[in-house]
Amino acid sequence: MSVFGVRRSAKTAARALRALAWSIAHPPPMVEGAEVRGKGPPVPDRPLRVLSWNIQFAAGRSQRFFYDGGRDVHVDPSGLRASLDRIAAVIRAADADLVLLQEVDRGSDRTQGLDQHQALLDRLDYPCHASTWYYRNPYVPYPSWAHLGRMEMHLSVFSRFGIASARRWRLADMRESWVYRQFNLRRAVLELDLPREGGGVLRVFDLHLSAFSKGDGTLPMQISEVTDRLAQAARADMPFVVAGDFNALPPGDLPGRLGADAALYSDEGWPLAGLFDRWESAVPLERHRDEPQRWRTWLPHGSDEADRAIDHLFVSPELEVLDASVPTGDPGASDHLPLLAELGWR
Repeated sequence: MSVFGVRRSAKTAARALRALAWSIAHPPPMVEGAEVRGKGPPVPDRPLRVLSWNIQFAAGRSQRFFYDGGRDVHVDPSGLRASLDRIAAVIRAADADLVLLQEVDRGSDRTQGLDQHQALLDRLDYPCHASTWYYRNPYVPYPSWAHLGRMEMHLSVFSRFGIASARRWRLADMRESWVYRQFNLRRAVLELDLPREGGGVLRVFDLHLSAFSKGDGTLPMQISEVTDRLAQAARADMPFVVAGDFNALPPGDLPGRLGADAALYSDEGWPLAGLFDRWESAVPLERHRDEPQRWRTWLPHGSDEADRAIDHLFVSPELEVLDASVPTGDPGASDHLPLLAELGWR
């Protein structure tokens, strides 16, 4: 190795050690306040349109990233802003009152340090918004051939209505080595309270549960933690909406049909069964069974046709699902399709 190579390796090792020390010094608390900005009216007693979407850090579909079996690590800068334009166009067309997003980069090296939360706000017309992190580290030293570097990935919510408060609730980590956990995602729920006309609040939950746990029990544990938060809202007679990327198939959908990817969904039974049994889903199980393709939301690399439904939305008994759809107008905007629901008050 050349002198230059030795110096570069030493510098990289030093950055990784500093990042490890930072992670040790800043463990995620069980609960902490989340960023809230803007002012808006209370939630009205009319039907509400809610959009949930994993936007895959505005990476588009032209690259194949390392976690999907490819070699790409950083997003091609030439297409980043165009991808944000496409995402904003889909959101605008949905005309949603509440937009719940996952995988929103806010200053990550892989997306040229761009604040995608703000970039989307600049392209849209939402007066209120909230955000919290679930992947944060000053330097991530993998994959080996091109390090991720600085990572800052968020859950984001855009709202036409005022947000009184927001919190980040920590979820269980994957069962992996202690060192690896310091550099990996730290899953969380973004919980918001929106004042309603006439008093009370609507509680909104935005989430993105673990992928690649391969049956190690992480996903059922996270779903149990989410269920506890929903039950707490129910005990307080607080109407709620929970939506996001659950990384879990609807009950009855056999993972074996996905070939090698079946291992990603190898927890015993169906971890989402309890949520489907207890709360109303935007897409009831009979619809998943009778028209499965219509409700699938994740697109394999190189395909414009989704092959699994892993994005879901549930509501409390005070609300009812009037309509739901998976908009397919731009399958190149993300590796997920959005889930759109119209909700009415009972």
